[in-house]
Amino acid sequence: MADFDLFVIGAGSGGVRAARVSAAYGARVAIAEEHKVGGTCVIRGCVPKKLLVYGSHFAEDLDDAAMFGWDVPHKRFDWQVLRDNVLAEVGRIEGAYTETLTNHDVTIFHERAELTGPNSVRLASGKEVTADKILIATGATPVMPRLEGVEHAISSNEVFHLERLPKRIVIAGGGYIANEFAGIFHQFGTQVTLVNRTDVILRHYDQQIVDRLIQISLRKGIDFKFHATIDKIERREDGNLRASMTGCDDIEADQVLFATGRTPNTSGLGLDAAGVEKGDKGQIKVDADNKTSVHRYSPLAT
Repeated sequence: MADFDLFVIGAGSGGVRAARVSAAYGARVAIAEEHKVGGTCVIRGCVPKKLLVYGSHFAEDLDDAAMFGWDVPHKRFDWQVLRDNVLAEVGRIEGAYTETLTNHDVTIFHERAELTGPNSVRLASGKEVTADKILIATGATPVMPRLEGVEHAISSNEVFHLERLPKRIVIAGGGYIANEFAGIFHQFGTQVTLVNRTDVILRHYDQQIVDRLIQISLRKGIDFKFHATIDKIERREDGNLRASMTGCDDIEADQVLFATGRTPNTSGLGLDAAGVEKGDKGQIKVDADNKTSVHRYSPLAT
């Protein structure tokens, strides 16, 4: 008899819900998470980013209040206060997610888990666990380019932990993550340069929305560098960064953020050991029922 009916690798929104619902039906469920319960959305995505968006809106609200007769003698923003409050809220939600799992008798392993076969996993502690079904819910991770000096740059994961607010930031990317952070940092008073390898941002979005966003961003002072790419990043003696560019002049900044897409978080999961087939981008191939190539054992994947 297996140790569990269902073993979930990854405690993000998908993994937590699958574990909770399965346990509610009486299944013996375990879940493993090497970082924090809550996944990308709660810990380093939707929730903290939207809190930064809300915080940035007050810059315009204060300006509007002065126009309506309110005395706003001095407008000063404290990044550390907002950052710490956002992280505290993330911690609160993580606790709520953990409590939900515990209340449904889900066994939580706060460590990495890797497949050792179609029905078995090995935890970072060395413990071997078996399960009738294994659900892979590890989500995606930011793509960082392979270029000299990339270790000086950050992804969207690290934005929420910055020690100080940069005075100048270069953001590489043309999607919604890049544009959201461009707007956020601009409202906080940072000089923002958005670099995109084409002249298209927000691909597949309604063109009227895209055109309106560009108009607003330019009017606010966000600088766009289209048909431009970052070739190299170097740390100068004064601590500033210099981005060597193709398509425009080199740029000096305090921070460089890459928001150039995400890739399936499947590396090092032991998929080969279980016979799970992957696609050319590292994604797990599944059928209409979300079953992997290991049909005989019917492990699931998301």
